[in-house]
Amino acid sequence: MKNIIILLAVILTSFAAQSQSLSKKDVTGTWFVQNVENITANPKMASAMAKAVINLYADSSFEIKQKQEGSAYSYATTTHKNAKWSYNPSTQTINTTRSKMTFIISQSGDKIYFTDQNSGLKFEVVKPI
Repeated sequence: MKNIIILLAVILTSFAAQSQSLSKKDVTGTWFVQNVENITANPKMASAMAKAVINLYADSSFEIKQKQEGSAYSYATTTHKNAKWSYNPSTQTINTTRSKMTFIISQSGDKIYFTDQNSGLKFEVVKPI
């Protein structure tokens, strides 16, 4: 009986850990793309997003900066001016205007992923600060 109770506690704890969601405050900020998965879904976009910076500002403005070849610190903004973002905490999705991207946020262990619903690319992201 004691083993069954321990087993149930472990199962419930693992479900609770997997169901943790991020708030808008958690999502707001600068995210660095560390790795791109499912590259074959869109090789051109995957190449462009490698080492990109995704900025989700508190005023709901949004930009993606792509690392420029040949320069260690040079980035070019690739999103449209006045692009905005919104967050739906119940579905864990980020929607953007102008670029019409929808990111589904997921967590696996200590890693966070933004999966672009349109391209199928999955970006492993980190928030440095």
